[in-house]
Amino acid sequence: MKVMEVDTQSIKSSYKVNSYDKVFQSICFTLKPEKIVEFGILEGYSLDCFVKYAANASIEANDLFDEFPFNAANYEFVTNKYNNNSNVIINKKNFYDAVDSYDDDSIDILHIDIANNGDVFEFAIQNYLPKVRGVMMLEGGSVERDNVEWMLRYGKPTIQPVLQKYSDNVRIEVLEDYPSITLISK
Repeated sequence: MKVMEVDTQSIKSSYKVNSYDKVFQSICFTLKPEKIVEFGILEGYSLDCFVKYAANASIEANDLFDEFPFNAANYEFVTNKYNNNSNVIINKKNFYDAVDSYDDDSIDILHIDIANNGDVFEFAIQNYLPKVRGVMMLEGGSVERDNVEWMLRYGKPTIQPVLQKYSDNVRIEVLEDYPSITLISK
């Protein structure tokens, strides 16, 4: 299996502003995941991290590709980029429709970065958290991220109220540095 270097400088991602690759590295080191599932690929910032820091894990990366009308991943670019990694599977899957594809307690790391808003977080906690035996990582969660331009322009529901709603029932930690990332576990 070919292990790739993480070149965070050439990849378009809001995560690189605050070197979130170190977060992915720490989570992989701590959990030693066997199965990673990701929704939202774009140019592969987090996927590159998982490939490098969890080289023995089975990694499934899902995206809508050309069906997403905004900042979409390019299917050909992504499949070409990862075609030498036998542990990576690239799928065209809808986050909302794919939940039944996974058994309860079958995912070590679930990463969700699909234009996240309060509705995405609510659905993830209600429907995907039972599938996770390790940690669910979601882009966003800070007050600053709730007030980004596109969230306001499109009237998207904010994430903070969802986190407050579940804070007594699940473990939630928000890493505040923009764009922020929320860690959730049972």
